[in-house]
Amino acid sequence: MDISPKVFISYSWTTPTHEDWVINLSERLMSDGVDVTIDKWNLKEGQDKYSFMESMVTSPDISRVLIILDEKYAEKANGRNGGVGTETQIISPQIYSNVSQEKFIPIVSERDSIGEPFLPTYLEGRIYIDLSSLDFFEENYEKLLRNIFQRPAYTKPKIGTAPTYLFESKITTPRISALNKSLMHVLDKHPERVNTISKDFFNEYYQALKLFSLKDLSNNSIDIGRQVVENLNEYTDLRNDFIYFFSKIVQPELKINSDIVIKFFERLNLLKDPLDDRGSWAPREFAIFHFIIHELFLYVVALSLEAENYLLLDDLFYSQYFLQDKYERYKEPVGFEKLYNATDVFDEYYKQTFSKNFFSSMADLIVKRIPESIDKNLFIDADLLCHYVAVLNGKRWFPLTYVYKKDRKPELFRRLNSQRHFEKTKGLFGVKNVEELKIMLNDFKLKEVNRNYGYSNSFDLVTPIYNLVDIDSIGSSR
Repeated sequence: MDISPKVFISYSWTTPTHEDWVINLSERLMSDGVDVTIDKWNLKEGQDKYSFMESMVTSPDISRVLIILDEKYAEKANGRNGGVGTETQIISPQIYSNVSQEKFIPIVSERDSIGEPFLPTYLEGRIYIDLSSLDFFEENYEKLLRNIFQRPAYTKPKIGTAPTYLFESKITTPRISALNKSLMHVLDKHPERVNTISKDFFNEYYQALKLFSLKDLSNNSIDIGRQVVENLNEYTDLRNDFIYFFSKIVQPELKINSDIVIKFFERLNLLKDPLDDRGSWAPREFAIFHFIIHELFLYVVALSLEAENYLLLDDLFYSQYFLQDKYERYKEPVGFEKLYNATDVFDEYYKQTFSKNFFSSMADLIVKRIPESIDKNLFIDADLLCHYVAVLNGKRWFPLTYVYKKDRKPELFRRLNSQRHFEKTKGLFGVKNVEELKIMLNDFKLKEVNRNYGYSNSFDLVTPIYNLVDIDSIGSSR
């Protein structure tokens, strides 16, 4: 076992005094058994400093990256200036990918005139170690050492066995379970009945969803958020039943009638309002269904992508939705973008209960809820595809989950140089031939070239659709 953990120190060349502070910290860590890499010791003449930075940040041999924060570092990180700005662009996506959250440790070396630490935007919300005060330096330096050597002051006890009653579902949906059990027999023996069993399933599913409405609603926002998240956890098994069922019926050879799927989502809109005749109510009472509708539509798109059922996707994206309303019965027809149902009802609870290192509590919860049977990148591709189709048609769909995807280029766009792939997918772009798509993308590029989509406090933006493909090579090969 390597008893000398390796760390890399990132800092700003602010003043000679600050640089000496960093060197003194490095020397003390070395004397305490930590193998420190720092530019003044390890970066030699002739080396590429940016390559050096990236290799240190991404190296699996580096167990910790210590980010020394002072006023100048925060300024350079936020402005993406100099070496600090480059490191920020390297570190930021690493923090929001699958890299261990513990690898990057903010170290506060300086505070402002009112005692607040200098934290750059991309590190706000992350737990830091404060070495700015001589009064608490030794105590917090020990915390740093314990973190690096993974020797915490308090050791978590061994986990016991959870009481079985905790896993007994409070809500059962026997009819849904029965339909799923009979599904494969029906599809194997009578595939022509796919639309009949789908209608039955979607009808039962709609009825089952009513069971997850909020009850005995509190006036406290934290309690409301807790109840929404708890009800969503309770709903997960039913959500997984939907994923299983739809993954089977979406296979192109079964020719599922897209109208059945569209009418299902039209009907779900009823759940966003009270179904009874109560006199007064609050929108937060039905916020859980905003989340459920949004999440279900993304799974429908993701599973259709996986099955390469582009005809169904074409219908989902370009059909009119007559969203049902209990008062008017049907509203004016709208596009799929009206199924975008972002909600912030559980923000306060989520931030209080979980790590604050996320841009959207809804996005974070959606991604954490992705089951093992679904590839995370596929799901995020579905979110991005909704965005790209929407913006090409002058609509809005913000891809909440985009920051959780390492590879920014969805598979669908990788293959657009193939004529066969283009012919299968052209309906998604609303074009009839390659030239129409090229003209559309070039026009869109001229119109949107200076417009960025992304979280306001993130350096990581949504890749524009015209940068996903080499426009001139679309359909250039078989």
